Amino acid sequence: MALIEAMSETRLCNLALSRIGAATIQDVENPTTNEGRHCQRLYPHVRDSLLRSHWWRFATKRATLSQDTTDPDFEWNNQFDLPNDFLRMKELYDTENSYELEGLKLLTDDDTAEIKYIARITDPTKFDPLFAEVLVLKFAIALCMALGQARLLMQELEMELVSLLARVRVVDKQETSTIGRADRNAWVDEKS
Repeated sequence: MALIEAMSETRLCNLALSRIGAATIQDVENPTTNEGRHCQRLYPHVRDSLLRSHWWRFATKRATLSQDTTDPDFEWNNQFDLPNDFLRMKELYDTENSYELEGLKLLTDDDTAEIKYIARITDPTKFDPLFAEVLVLKFAIALCMALGQARLLMQELEMELVSLLARVRVVDKQETSTIGRADRNAWVDEKS
């Protein structure tokens, strides 16, 4: 019985490289080839932009924020420190007040802040399988440009990505029940 290879950054890079017919790499952390150097440089950006582009359930976290001891200079009464792994705000709970994000701070007139947010998930073993599939396609597209692959190949991958994202939306909608509540988990269709 064959063992399934554990998901890793190197494996995801090699899946993307294979999609474009490029040579695979041994270790994304210690690149020895042009492909490896491009993977090391591009992978974190592509991963984070994809995480930020959608309200991925596997990357959703909740946090009670700590209030900063320094108040904002004007406009807002309080500011709170956002988590170190913060990528995107989903919701500020139990408030009717507005808020604003500035750098790694949440500014609001509230005295407390509980949030739901998208976190930077870096461990590939924690990725949802559909996220990993989308990541491989987006990364393959980025590598096409970096490695000078044929424009036609990149266009084919982009069309495949559009089709895959449509399927992801369907699955995503099936995994939430918002009966009697505002649709807090609606897909936000952004280009990243």
